[in-house]
Amino acid sequence: MLEGRVNPTGYEHHMEHPLILGSATGRANNQSSRPLENFASLRRLRFRGFCSKTIPLRMELKMIGRKTTLILGAGASAPFGFPTGNQLLGSVIKLLTPTPIEKGVPYFVLEHANLLGLLGFSQTKISEFRKALQRSGRTSVDAFLEYRPEFIDIGKIAMAIILIGYEDEQHLFSPDKDSWYEYLFNQLNTRFDDFDKNQLSILTFNYDRSLEHFLLTALSNSYNKPVNECVKKLKSIPIIHLHGDLGGLPHLDDTMARFYEPKVTMDTVKVASGRIKIIHEGTGREQQLEEARVILQESEIICFLGFGFHPLNLERLGMKNCRLGPLGSKQICGSSLGLTNVEVAYISGQHGINLRPHRYEYKNFDVLQFLRESGVLYGYT
Repeated sequence: MLEGRVNPTGYEHHMEHPLILGSATGRANNQSSRPLENFASLRRLRFRGFCSKTIPLRMELKMIGRKTTLILGAGASAPFGFPTGNQLLGSVIKLLTPTPIEKGVPYFVLEHANLLGLLGFSQTKISEFRKALQRSGRTSVDAFLEYRPEFIDIGKIAMAIILIGYEDEQHLFSPDKDSWYEYLFNQLNTRFDDFDKNQLSILTFNYDRSLEHFLLTALSNSYNKPVNECVKKLKSIPIIHLHGDLGGLPHLDDTMARFYEPKVTMDTVKVASGRIKIIHEGTGREQQLEEARVILQESEIICFLGFGFHPLNLERLGMKNCRLGPLGSKQICGSSLGLTNVEVAYISGQHGINLRPHRYEYKNFDVLQFLRESGVLYGYT
């Protein structure tokens, strides 16, 4: 097995496959015994039919050299314990329902149900919100609140109560499972002084601060650097919450800040709900939206991860205006777990997003699998 061999491209290969090792099988197929020169070569070999299975491969990339923007939806935070839109809706309904402890309902949901009353909402208001939400036929609280602005205040409070309870660092640094945050961090791998040369931007529609907390914590512990130095480096990677967040993360943003912890109190709920914005409100984040559009226009690669492709969200991003970059080189792709072929075809046709190319089996890939197979972070799509 090749171990630790560095080739001229700057990648470190760890492979085991007859085509690469030059075994009898590889030679019988007239394949060279020379290791693959780069990731593109690997992809060409695989998709020409030489390989029927994924080749075990680990590459350590110096940094992300092409201007790459990741656009995150709820599915991108789900691997770290956060609920999807539909799951959050279910938890909010449980929070609003005066019932005994039920199996499958997170304890903190039941424990903090009385916070709504303490924050000034009457039982009548709580009941009206619950009934309307439960019978709305919507798949997320956000989608419901777009058309029922009279429930925006209580809706944001309820979402904050639920989501704060999931901001648990243990879910981010688990040695028992692979993580796309970990994978991303390792593709940003370079000397600490050069970390800010990575060409990466993050646009997220999620309220949680899990990604920036992970990156800041990993930077500090990986390079043994004080947090204030890591903050300077991390700020070179724009992370824009287009619909607000659950509070500024200390050191990164001191405006209405709260620590990354599942501590649900009246104070933390007020802070978190005060930073959440619903589309109906015009988001109140026009500056962030304009910054996002500029980033997308300048990006060479745009990748949607765990995204629901809400038409209004795509419209606000100005996707129709940023399909092509200089000389038509812009590449737009995305994961599509849970979408049907018809839905994928419609989204791809309407918005020019390369969701499920015919030669790739991306249909059942989660975010980590998609990043590894698509080569987005290596500059290939």
